[in-house]
Amino acid sequence: MDHVTVYAPGSASNLGPGFDCLGLALTGLGDTVTAVKAGAEGVRVARVSDPRIPTDPARNTAAIAAAAVLKHSGERFGLELTIEKGLPLAGGLGGSAASAVAGAVAAQALMRKKLTRDHLLDAALDAEAVVAGRHADNVVPSLMGGMVLIAGMQPLRLTSLKVHGSFYFVLVTPEYGVETAKARAVLPKDVSRADAIAQAASLAALVLGFERGDVELIRDSMQDRIAEPARASLFPGYAAARTAALAAGAAGVAVSGAGPAALAVVAGGHTEPVAKAMVEAYAAAGFGAKSHKARVDRAGARVIG
Repeated sequence: MDHVTVYAPGSASNLGPGFDCLGLALTGLGDTVTAVKAGAEGVRVARVSDPRIPTDPARNTAAIAAAAVLKHSGERFGLELTIEKGLPLAGGLGGSAASAVAGAVAAQALMRKKLTRDHLLDAALDAEAVVAGRHADNVVPSLMGGMVLIAGMQPLRLTSLKVHGSFYFVLVTPEYGVETAKARAVLPKDVSRADAIAQAASLAALVLGFERGDVELIRDSMQDRIAEPARASLFPGYAAARTAALAAGAAGVAVSGAGPAALAVVAGGHTEPVAKAMVEAYAAAGFGAKSHKARVDRAGARVIG
């Protein structure tokens, strides 16, 4: 092949107590990268659909990841990338990670030599680190699909988790952005023993709740005692939207990643009342918001053309 198009899904991370270690790929929102072989070596970005995202290949995650894959493989050809952003900038839905994953997978698809999954992850993680820090809770689910627990980073240790088929998801994104660097800068340097214990217990219960389809476990455990409280001032309208979603029947609600997107878990597919309640809550706080209903994207990154 001399050209290929790859789609990588967006992802929600943290999900309350799973800060930097829990991520979930979601249907219907993602980034698409088209790669075309070029004569001269190196990676060039021809166009990005969102003009705010740099085309400089040293600052664009799709290009950085694609270049890392080519370097590791030893293949000697160039690439020209076109990037269609389906994920919002600074939205908390893994946009930089999805572009990185799509760039890495597109580069591999055009090579004779096939790299391992770990090599692709390393390339995407290196790219993500340039713009958002080195954490894997968006990159891994975007590449692999499903829900993934990151058990360690050096070396990377991960495990796929089960999500019960009864669960649907509502993503609501208010019309303001939150830079990942700013969201990470306000995190506490230390946490109390009580908060650490409660966070660990909540994460264990949340994982079991998703596997068993246990709404009560989700409701009791999908809360963050560390990151969300420290970032509360960055998410105007979120507290009211969370309260409204739970009143409308959501099993649990949390900020996705660095925000501002909020993720609600809904059992049985009754997503519309939850989406409506959250959008109305943001509107009452003075912010427009868009909702998206999703399931688990179990396929992860894939060639689509």
